[in-house]
Amino acid sequence: MKRFFKNLGSIWLIIGVTLLLLILIEIFFKAYYIFDTNEDSRLQADCYEKVEWANEYYSEFNKCNVEEWEPYVYWRRKPFSGEFINVDANQRRKTVYEKSNQIKAKPLLRIFMFGGSTLWGTGVRDEFTIPSLVGKNLIETGYNVEVINFGESGYVNTQEVFELSLQLQQDNIPSLVVFYDGVNDVFSAYQQGKAGIPQNEFNREQEFNSLTSKKKSLRIFFESLKTLSTFQFITELTKPKQIQTDYSDSEIENLTQGVIDIYNQNIKLVFSLAEEYGFYTLFYWQPSIFNKKQLSDYEQQESEKVNYIQDFTKKVNSKFTHEELHYKSLNFFDISEMFSNESTPVFIDFCHISEYGNSIIAERMADDIKSVFNRSAE
Repeated sequence: MKRFFKNLGSIWLIIGVTLLLLILIEIFFKAYYIFDTNEDSRLQADCYEKVEWANEYYSEFNKCNVEEWEPYVYWRRKPFSGEFINVDANQRRKTVYEKSNQIKAKPLLRIFMFGGSTLWGTGVRDEFTIPSLVGKNLIETGYNVEVINFGESGYVNTQEVFELSLQLQQDNIPSLVVFYDGVNDVFSAYQQGKAGIPQNEFNREQEFNSLTSKKKSLRIFFESLKTLSTFQFITELTKPKQIQTDYSDSEIENLTQGVIDIYNQNIKLVFSLAEEYGFYTLFYWQPSIFNKKQLSDYEQQESEKVNYIQDFTKKVNSKFTHEELHYKSLNFFDISEMFSNESTPVFIDFCHISEYGNSIIAERMADDIKSVFNRSAE
């Protein structure tokens, strides 16, 4: 009996030491992921070759990527204050442009701009987001405007329509609304095999279902462990990298049409809101690296990283050019080919654009906005 209890004590000692080691390993990996300072690969982009602020910018960018739950739209970044990136108390990226006293005397035109991270301004400073550059252009040409950046990373167009509805619900009424979309709607559809839903919706479904399932809760707990996720990552590195899709031609065709149909329905919804609340609208289908013919070496590498979605993106964009998306007096513009013949590097990855590229898009938008306001004044 004494021998039994002695062996039992040894077993418990081994179990205790093993658990302690596992806990220490988990703490190590958690600390590693928190303090990991691996350089963002986008720092190698052509547009950062001669700038001194890029490293500090991405340091701020990593710090500001803290999102919190937001009803109906799922997430928004928390407020953040930095030298290059600022997110205000309303969780909106700061727009930067100066007004003169002469401009302030004119009627204020309020412009709401919606989109994903490309509109929010991933890769660029506050002054060079598309909304900031639009505001600067309009101010310099004599318009008294307030431009609000409602962009948020990962948003699809339906989330933006919800955000607009919430603003109207609070009696926050714009003069004009701009939507800048495409990449996230296409990616989400391809990712999940269904058009019109937010990215990574399967994660939220899993989290919701876990509330009623102890087994699923336990599985999610284990999946959250950094030790296991690191082991899984290392395991994946040893596997041959093959891009596989299970989509048939007919499924791709349905997905393509689904992206367009959902977007068209959203246009109709926004039109109804515009009529009721008295604002104007502009819709833009954005460019991606797949539409640029003259790629730098860096841009070519970035394009190859996501070549699995290239054909689908081109198929959607091509179909847009043959679809009738102009609904009554709304303005829809397909600018996916805007950088088609551009020789200067403009992409910092497959969809995010340099400050120079943003200036070209902002100039186009500002011209369209002026046309809308000028027609309304006639």
